[in-house]
Amino acid sequence: MLAAVLALGACSDQGKVHEEELTQVLALLPGHYDNGAQADADARSGLRSGHDKVALVVAKVYTPRLGHHVFYAQEMAGDDPRRVLSQKMYGFELDDKRGIVETVYEFVEPLRWRDGQLNKDLFTSVVTEDVQAEGCQLLWKKVPDGFEARHDPKVCPDPGGSAAPPQATLSVGTLSIGEYKFRKTR
Repeated sequence: MLAAVLALGACSDQGKVHEEELTQVLALLPGHYDNGAQADADARSGLRSGHDKVALVVAKVYTPRLGHHVFYAQEMAGDDPRRVLSQKMYGFELDDKRGIVETVYEFVEPLRWRDGQLNKDLFTSVVTEDVQAEGCQLLWKKVPDGFEARHDPKVCPDPGGSAAPPQATLSVGTLSIGEYKFRKTR
């Protein structure tokens, strides 16, 4: 019986740690980002297939049918904010065993939600039929300088195995998604 009580206490403590970490992720993520420094460095080094300049806006939205912790993310060309490259929803939740879990959603009709960061009330009407999950969920973990997200290796293993780079990283002022390295501008 003592072992059961101790195990319950450990689970409770771990749950509180995950809640605190989720709160940190939710506070760090929203903002305006760009990868201008990365694109400029690529151009200076002469990379033929360098990164294009991209601006990214991540805004907290109220979307009750997708969850309590949901963000709208819109990528735009760095030189023309009217040229929208993608629009996604990032949904975060806590899982007792896996910790912070992110689901990335694509819109079924992206034009309907374009520039949603300018009218966040628009997202109260999002229903599950408006989006579809994109790929595998991401599991976020605390690391010394912030957070990193990887696929759940039991459900969606990375081709590079455990040596594969994280799918995303987040720290104060920076967000990396895949090969793109964004700096927060505001």
